[in-house]
Amino acid sequence: MNLLINEPPLQVLPTLAVAIGLNNSIVVQQMHYWLRVSKNERDGHKWVYKTIDEWNEEFPFWSKRTLERVIQNLEDMEILAAGNYNKLKMDRTKWYRIDYEMLQKCCNSAYRQNGGMESDKMAESNTSNCQIGNRQNGVNVSDKMAVPITREYTENTTENTQRKSSSRKRVYDESSVHYQLANRLYQKILIDDPSFKKPNLNIWADSIRLMMEKDGRTVEAIEYLIDWSQANSFWKSNILSTKKLREKATTLIRQIKAEKAKEDKANSPSPNHYRQGRTEIVPEWFHKRNEEKPVPVPEEVGQEIDFEAERQKILERLRRAKENAQ
Repeated sequence: MNLLINEPPLQVLPTLAVAIGLNNSIVVQQMHYWLRVSKNERDGHKWVYKTIDEWNEEFPFWSKRTLERVIQNLEDMEILAAGNYNKLKMDRTKWYRIDYEMLQKCCNSAYRQNGGMESDKMAESNTSNCQIGNRQNGVNVSDKMAVPITREYTENTTENTQRKSSSRKRVYDESSVHYQLANRLYQKILIDDPSFKKPNLNIWADSIRLMMEKDGRTVEAIEYLIDWSQANSFWKSNILSTKKLREKATTLIRQIKAEKAKEDKANSPSPNHYRQGRTEIVPEWFHKRNEEKPVPVPEEVGQEIDFEAERQKILERLRRAKENAQ
């Protein structure tokens, strides 16, 4: 029979359902599973973050509004602690963790209210089943609570289930990072082409999700690729959807790196710049040292010399010198 269990079933402890309510216990159990496998640690606690649409896919038997009420009720009971550790300011996806100590108090309180009507054996069972704390918070974790809400429920089985129900399309909240990035590309395209037909942003958002989950692209990297591609004269005519952005992401990244390397090389000083020595100030005469200087010409040059008269002068000088010597 098709309605019998042939897929990962939902599980919940009756004791927990009695303590905090059936709907609350279903959500808390699922949160507990995801926290056990989560690698998102902030402020000494493990956190899990999903949009309301992603949570709704795990609880298809509830409407989105019903699920929101259940989660809000758990927040009001202080069993769920909410936070926001998103890198992108416009991303308002909530992060959740379970306050196991508060959950323990709720179980104990429910037990005390019903304690007079139960036997010691049932009381012992209640106490054992409510030990749901997390070891990282110093509270023991019950082996029963450690079992996830779905048997052998892993990311792989989630993907398999999603493939089976591929006919049900994802719906992204407008506040989700996937939808916001898809809309960012659309708004950039409108700058150059105001008549560009508005796409199905849910489909665009799904491509963004695949870039993040399958390709390992960060929010910042996708945002940069959107801005860069729409500022490039070639790529802004080719990247007209998030699907195309995903297909060409590797090519875009290579081109961005190549242009950056070229720019760095152009701005870097030439090798000869470091070989130039200290500039010395050279006096002006040094530069004129090789210039030809006029050789002084004796006054006698160019005049006719009277050798006989010169000889008589020399003889007269010798005679006088001889007389003086006597």
